[in-house]
Amino acid sequence: MRTEKEIKADLLAALNAVGDERLALLGFKRREGSFTYTRILNDAEQDIVFAADYLPKYQPDEEVRLHPTTRLGMRPITKAALELVAGNNSLLADAPEIIVNQPVEFTAPKEQHVRWFASGIDQMKSRIREIVTFIERWVAPFLDELRVPHDLIKVYERGDERMLKQRHWYLFVAAAAIISNGNRADALSVLEDNLGAPGLRKRYAIAFETLTQGHSLRSAAGISDSEAS
Repeated sequence: MRTEKEIKADLLAALNAVGDERLALLGFKRREGSFTYTRILNDAEQDIVFAADYLPKYQPDEEVRLHPTTRLGMRPITKAALELVAGNNSLLADAPEIIVNQPVEFTAPKEQHVRWFASGIDQMKSRIREIVTFIERWVAPFLDELRVPHDLIKVYERGDERMLKQRHWYLFVAAAAIISNGNRADALSVLEDNLGAPGLRKRYAIAFETLTQGHSLRSAAGISDSEAS
């Protein structure tokens, strides 16, 4: 049986051979030795991470299961969300810099979901080709729509099923509402609709207080309190 180190080396070689060039056409670049492809679109830093389970016990006849993930960051949103929760990272899943972190499969209909297993570098290359095709068809168009803070509001308002909606997601949406238009009422409405149940309201009390007591989040965008009123 091969070691995890040997399998990882093959995966990196396979990414170099069949992943880098095609993903570069979409604007994604990977540093040497990394499993993460990154691109910058306007305010957004978008990552595709080739996460993997090595020597999976649940599939002992395979060396690796590839489960790539999508990550999205927007610094203005992170700054505003931290102000919204008074710096309490735990309310933002202890990762305020990560607005989206979900399997790539979420961007496609359920009938298109796939599990990617491989043994040996040739199979890894085949699976990576399949994953890149999946990214081209489903993931890239989704990420193309997530460039600036207001895009989060659009995704929220249409109830986009491609977005994993964890509780802290709504804090990011509320922060986006403040950055985009300075409207505390809209931001508060997001919280009321999604975190307004008694137990949740207690947990996220600081965010409700920040909005109802008139504190400004617009400093994340360099706007004064008077302009945000």
